[in-house]
Amino acid sequence: MTTWRARHDEAVRKQAAALKAYREATDERALALLAGVDELGTQAAVALELGVKTPSVNQAIRAYQKKQDE
Repeated sequence: MTTWRARHDEAVRKQAAALKAYREATDERALALLAGVDELGTQAAVALELGVKTPSVNQAIRAYQKKQDE
């Protein structure tokens, strides 16, 4: 039988791994959006192509760039 402490520690490990994967995927998305801007010319064109609003593209790119500046 597993102790509550072992289950807790395993859950914390899984949360940390999920957070790391999320952050990596967020960076990959931003890099893909930047590549889209290079290809299509504007964030608005990328948003239109993806069927999302321009501010979501802008926010993702800005967050990535801000993280790189830290």
